[in-house]
Order: sequence, then structure tokens, then C-alpha cells
Amino acid sequence: DGETRVARRGGERLVARLARLGDRSGERPELPETGGWRWAPDPEGSLERLRVEEFDRARLGAGEVRVALEAAGVNFHDVVVGMRLVDVEQPLGGEIVGRVLETGPEVSGLAPGERVLGFAAGAFAPEVVTRAALLVPAPSGFSPCELATVPVAFVTTALSFAFAGLGAGSRVLVHAGTGGVGQAAIQWARAAGFEVYATASAPKQALLRSLGVSGVFDSRSTGFGEAVLEATGGAGVDLVLNSLTGEGFIEAGLACLARGGSFVEIGKRGVWSPEAMAAARPDVRYATLALDEVHREEPGRLGTALAAVVERVRAGELKPLPFTRWPLGEAGAALAFVRDARHVGKMVLAPSALAAGRLRADRSYLVTGGLGGIGLEVAGWLAESGAGVVVLNGRREPDARAAAAVARLRERGVEVRVEIADVTDERALEAMLARLDAAGPPLAGVIHSVGTLADAALVNQDWDRFERVLGPKALGAWRLHRATLDRDRNLDLDLFVLFSSAAGVLGNAGQANHAAANAFLDQLARRRRALGLAGQAIAWGAWSGIGGAEEARERIAAGLSRRGEGWISPERGLAALGRLVREEVTTSMVAPLDWSRFPSRAPWLGELAVPPKETDAAATDGLAPRLQGLSAGEREQELTRFVQRELAAVLRLRTAPSTAAGFFDLGMDSLMAVEFRNRLNRAFAGALVVPNTVVFEHPTAAELARHLARAVGPAPGEPPTGEPPPGSPGESSAAAADGLVAEILDELATGELDEDDG
Repeated sequence: DGETRVARRGGERLVARLARLGDRSGERPELPETGGWRWAPDPEGSLERLRVEEFDRARLGAGEVRVALEAAGVNFHDVVVGMRLVDVEQPLGGEIVGRVLETGPEVSGLAPGERVLGFAAGAFAPEVVTRAALLVPAPSGFSPCELATVPVAFVTTALSFAFAGLGAGSRVLVHAGTGGVGQAAIQWARAAGFEVYATASAPKQALLRSLGVSGVFDSRSTGFGEAVLEATGGAGVDLVLNSLTGEGFIEAGLACLARGGSFVEIGKRGVWSPEAMAAARPDVRYATLALDEVHREEPGRLGTALAAVVERVRAGELKPLPFTRWPLGEAGAALAFVRDARHVGKMVLAPSALAAGRLRADRSYLVTGGLGGIGLEVAGWLAESGAGVVVLNGRREPDARAAAAVARLRERGVEVRVEIADVTDERALEAMLARLDAAGPPLAGVIHSVGTLADAALVNQDWDRFERVLGPKALGAWRLHRATLDRDRNLDLDLFVLFSSAAGVLGNAGQANHAAANAFLDQLARRRRALGLAGQAIAWGAWSGIGGAEEARERIAAGLSRRGEGWISPERGLAALGRLVREEVTTSMVAPLDWSRFPSRAPWLGELAVPPKETDAAATDGLAPRLQGLSAGEREQELTRFVQRELAAVLRLRTAPSTAAGFFDLGMDSLMAVEFRNRLNRAFAGALVVPNTVVFEHPTAAELARHLARAVGPAPGEPPTGEPPPGSPGESSAAAADGLVAEILDELATGELDEDDG
């Protein structure tokens, strides 16, 4: 098929694409340069198009605390809010880990600079204000992302088990056991020595068995009731932690609940009243638990429960849940990932080092290659961005030019330290980091900007030349990565930037070794992200006036010109660095290129062959105007192709589906149906309003395209159709829409779409 960059991962065939940052009609807005902003839902319910909402810092009221975010837990409730499936306007995010910036009147026990965890509305922001009663000091020895998995899941669990008051040897049944609350409850019960039974859908049951659950049953069938009774020899369980709704599920839970047992309901729909429960099982101790209501009505109770949980985490009795770290700048993509049920464990958002607009004044930042031209420019940028201490590393003492640049920085009041060490030498690197630890303040960031060239045609390359180039870049980066994984030394590393090269992305004649070294850096950044660590690789083009490219300017200028590539001025380079760090883009390339002159026409560069936004405008905002001039047949054909494209995107299909295939036969679920509707509405840009019910009433691409063709109005020369406006569904359609939202809330309650059902 002409693809030249192909990977197979997890049974999937993937192809590479290079795309402009932020060219998707605002899908990734540029983040503000100050910390007064937060993510807010898109008016049309698109998770990929969350809004950046700016605000002024308000004076703190009595009992309030301002916290600098270090990590925020993502819950399925945030997906529901982001897709606007709730009527009440609600903020995104509810649980945090961070550093206290400021305390208001009547706050005691918390001090500026202290790390805390707890609950805060609107947590998807660099800074957040919350009540002191909802925060507790964080235990040491854990990263912020680990701690962000604790509040919602474990407090829900703690309150549930406190109500049940179980004794030694009790049996518990945990529904949706692979969810966040489910995993926390299993951990809690096992720590107490209880016998644990749990339910999950078939694909997730292996995870439960790996957690040591005594019996694993199907959460999609009411048959679990009889199965639990059989597994317990007819005795039943002493506690049912319920989140399953639907006909017969609560009855099945009661059927396997021992006499005098406890039934705690954490679901959102189909919840029984105390009177209904008393009528069915008067012997049962029954409670409904809604953490948001406790948050609103009894914050002190919430804080007390959290403090008790944290003490058990500190003592090693409980452990944070598995998590995946996402940058705060990619909140929309993270929510979409949860919506699509593609994650395992808890999802956590972490802000970039510049999310609040400034680096930390109480931390130090290390620049390797810091005595070279680019390194010294970066040192100035760090100082202007608020870094407390700038540490410049080199393999040799600074020359006269570097010494003069360091002196100028110090004259500006910047604290600059010079460290001589070869970062490819493990012992030398460890010794340098030990000196930094002793001198303080703690290290918070690393920018690895070293590099050397040993160019030659591939037939003339040898291993010595490869080693000369790979050593400083690849081995040095790997040593830094390994050394800063030391948890006792550094839990606060929020910046790890690798200076890669466009040669590793585009290739360059005579630089096979250089390209290989930089491709390694790109993958190391991705590896760090997979480990939940800060990590970025920026593939730079040639900087003008400084750096290795400038030293070989005459030799490489012709090659740059031939490819339509220009030079990056230091000012533009530092501006790009600031934006990429602020948005924490994992891998990126910065180069002034005229793509029309670029010699390659490979598919992976196809998105760059057109001006920014042209493709998106043609596919979405320009859809309705383009339809107006088409005949009825042409209009239907165009809409059929469009529906197939959008359907493939929502269902993550490699090829366009058949026009006769049913949406739900293809695997569409309720959340996908809403996302599909949202995509259609965005495409028509207000010219047409498509209701949720469209997937029920026109469940194939052919039927839907035919409906949309009629709904946009008559084609040229056709009489009006008289069809009712598509935004005004009839009674049956309204019922279907209510059923759709109900189904989504059911899936929320069961945790089947979400590994974190908090």
C-alpha cells in the first residue's frame, strides 16, 4: 500500500504520520502561559475539543487552601461531564495531589510547600482551590501519580467497609472488581483477611484471578447469585458491594447475601429505597453511598476517612492502584481513552513543568552539554522561566566564550553552577548527582542537549564512528534516565527533555549514526511516558549562530537548501521550547521546512503536503456548503462516504465499514453512539442538528446518509421534502434518547467501560 514506516504492536498494524501541532481545528489549543486556567467541557460534548477556561486568582476564604497540582485522578464521572450527559454544569476533575501554595484564614495543620492529597472540584488545572477539610498530608515514598489513585477509590471502600462492620473470616462480594473501587475493595478485604468473591465481564476476569480472588463470576449475568452460593457451600457472603443495575441484579445479590449481612449500594441508577429493601430483606443492613453527596454535605467525614486511608498506605497495609500517566495538556485525549475503554488501571493527569507559567524557584535544573552554544541559550531560558538554580554540565572546563556567558548570567542574579562530568560514565554521573543532592535544592529537571557528529557515507561508516555519536546522545540519555529513577533521591522530577534531531525523523545523507542516536532519544521519551515519568524528545532542525550545525554551516547549507529547510534562530527555538514544555508533547520536531520542496512523497508525510487546517475544513466545517451544490444522488454519495469515515474513526476500524452493516453489529456501544452524534454535529457546524436517536432510527451508513441528505434540504431543482427538523425527535425517539443515557449510566455503574469506576 506504499507505507514505508510500519509497526505491529499488540496484534495491530500501525503506520506513522507526521502532523502539525494544533492544526486540527482547535482540537489541541495552545495552553496559556500563566497558571490561571482549567479544562472545561466543550459545548457540543466533544472530549477531543475540551475548552481552556481562563480565570483570575481569587482571594482565599476561611478554611480554603490553594494547591499547585502535581497529579489529578481521572474518573468516569469526568467522561460523563465532558460529554455533557448531565444537565447540571459541573467542573472536570475531583481528586488531587499537589503542593500547598497558600492557606486562607482558619486553616491549621497545613503549610505552604507541603504535599497533600484529597478532593477538589475543577482539578484539571495547574492550580486549584479547595477546603482544607478535604486534604491530608501526603505520605512519603510515593510519587504524586501513585497517590492520585487513592482518594476516590479507597475512601469509597473505607466508608463501605466501615458501614458493614465485618468480623474476622467474613466473606465479601465485590461487583465490577476490575474498576478502581473494585480493586481497592479487593485489596482492603484481603488485607483484613476476608474471603473475596468478585464479578467482572469475561475479558477482565483474568485480572481478578491474578489478584488472588477466591471466586470470579460474570457481571453481565444474574447467574452469579447461585454461583456464589454454591462456592460458599450455601452460606453466602456477609457483604455485597453493589454497582450492578438492571433487571434481577440486585435480587441476585440479595440471594447470595447471608442472613443479617450488609448490602452497600454505590451505583447511580435503579437504586432501591430503604423501604423496598426492608420489604424484600428486613434482616439486611442497607446503605447507599454517593461520594459526591458526602463531599457536598459532610466534607469533614470525607477528610476523616481519607486520613485513615492514608495512614494505612503509609504503614504499607494498602498500596496505590496501577496507573497510566497522561499530561494535563492532553486531558481530552485521556478522557477519550477512558471513554473507549482502552485503559487498564487508573488514569492520572500530571501537569507539565510550565503548566503554571513558571518553573520552581525552590528546585535546580540540569543542562547536559550546558557549556555549548545551545546549552547556554537554554540556561538563559531556564533562568527567565523561574528556575531556582541552573546547573551546567560539560565534559571539559568552560572555554572563554562559555565562561563569559556564565558570568553574564550570574550578573543578572541567576544562580549558576558548573559541573564537569562525562554523563556516559556511570560513576562520574553518580558522583555529580551526589554533589547536586548535597548542595541542594533538589533536582527537578534535566535537559539533555549534548551531541557530536561523525558524518560519512554509509559505505564508509564503521562502529567507531557510530560509537562516537551514540555515546554522548544515546548512552548519556540512558544513564541519566537510570540515575534519576532512584526513588530515594528524586520524586519530583517534572522535566526530562531530550534534544533530538530532525535527522532522526527525516533522515539525512551521511548521518546514519546521528539519525540512529536521535531515533533512540525519541523512543526513550516514549518509554519514560509509559513508566509514568516526565519525558519529552524534541527533534530540532539546524540552529543558526550556535551549535554543531553552525560549526559545519558551509558543509550542510547546501543540503538544507535542497530540502527546503531553513535555520532556526535562537529566539524562535526558545519560544518553541517553551510551548512544547508547557504542553508536554512527548515527541515533536521543530524545523522551518517548505514541504512543497521536500523530495520525499512518502505517505507518512502526507498530512504536511497541504496547508494547515485545509484537510479538516474540507472534512468538517466545509461539509454543509459543499453539499448545497450537489444533485440528490451526488449528495447521498458524498454523505455515505462521510458517514463511513466518521464511523470508522469512532469504531477504530482500519477500513470503511459496509454501507449495509448495522452500527451496533459493528461494535458500537452507547458512548460511541454519543461520540458519533457529536462528530456529525461538528461536521455540519450548526447547519443541521443531529439528535442522539439517529443511531437507532437509521442504524446503517446507507440509511443514515439517505436521512441526512433529506434533512439538509432539497437538492437543486427538487421540491421541499416536508421532513420534520432532525433536532425535534418524536415521542419514540425521545424515549430512545432517554434509554441511551440510562444505558451509559448503567455502564458507569458497572464499571464495564472503565477500569476506574470511582
